[in-house]
Amino acid sequence: MRAVSRSHRRPTFAVMPSPDRRYGGNGEMVMHKGLLLIAASGAVLGGCSQPASHPHAEKAGVNMEMVSPAAPVAAPSVPAAGAATNVAAITTPSMAYAYHFALELPADQTTTLMARHDRACVIAGVATCQVIGSSANRQGRDEVRARLEMRATPAFVTRFRAGLDGEARSAGGRVAEAATESEDLTRQLVDTEARMRALETLRDRLQQLLATRSGTLEQLLQVERELARVQGELDATRSALTVMRTRVQTSRLDIDYLAAGQLAPDSAMRPVQGALESAAYVFMSTLGGLILFLAGALPLLIVFGPLGWLGWRWRRRVKAGRLARKAARTEAETDPAP
Repeated sequence: MRAVSRSHRRPTFAVMPSPDRRYGGNGEMVMHKGLLLIAASGAVLGGCSQPASHPHAEKAGVNMEMVSPAAPVAAPSVPAAGAATNVAAITTPSMAYAYHFALELPADQTTTLMARHDRACVIAGVATCQVIGSSANRQGRDEVRARLEMRATPAFVTRFRAGLDGEARSAGGRVAEAATESEDLTRQLVDTEARMRALETLRDRLQQLLATRSGTLEQLLQVERELARVQGELDATRSALTVMRTRVQTSRLDIDYLAAGQLAPDSAMRPVQGALESAAYVFMSTLGGLILFLAGALPLLIVFGPLGWLGWRWRRRVKAGRLARKAARTEAETDPAP
């Protein structure tokens, strides 16, 4: 057996001092079998998630000749059977719903109704309804826009939808738009739960291996690194599962509150209002263009204005001298010789 150990390619497993160290409860041979279980569990876990390359998993390879044929490799198949049982147990789809409403209200009732809905959500409690966000925007005196975003339980959403039309009519408005969106999260939930169970099984085996087995320092550090990696993936998977379950157990509510102003779009004064708004826009656009032209031309005037003036003076002086010489020649030609 010592000759077989020396022929092994990996220097880490080449030295086996005594038979009791090879087969004892605290020997390296037991650690080799444990690392084989880690590799097998990682292979099963790969079926529940996307394939990824991990340097620690590559280092966890073990010589198969040094492990007895009775190694418990078939144990990791238990999570797959549990996942199949869970898939069969789910009979109803897990749907995530989102509702959107648009209300047309008088300008003085827009923010009032939004505040009423906000207060109703807060009174219901965080376990029933939560306000995700709200905003309000006022342009002038008659144009107001507001938005309220909530997440609530199906019972709260049902009551809210049933009374929304009556609230809008009592405020002098109406429900102008209503839309419902849904997303099926059944498959994502099943896959995430199966992955989480596989990660929990692998984590428990790594913890047991780290607590009951001993080996070289490099092997122990390798197991600790693998355990930290698996625990990180398990936490991320559990968080993703919690988010998906929250989306299924609650629904999103988005309400837009709109006000058109005192002048209705189809009133008799609407053309006059539109003409005045257009005239003001044209006037201000022209004035803005003139300001931009002056702003662009002023630096050019400052730089090239003096140069142009000097050139004009020089040209005028040259022209005057030319005229003076021409007049002198003409006078000389007309005067008789003495």
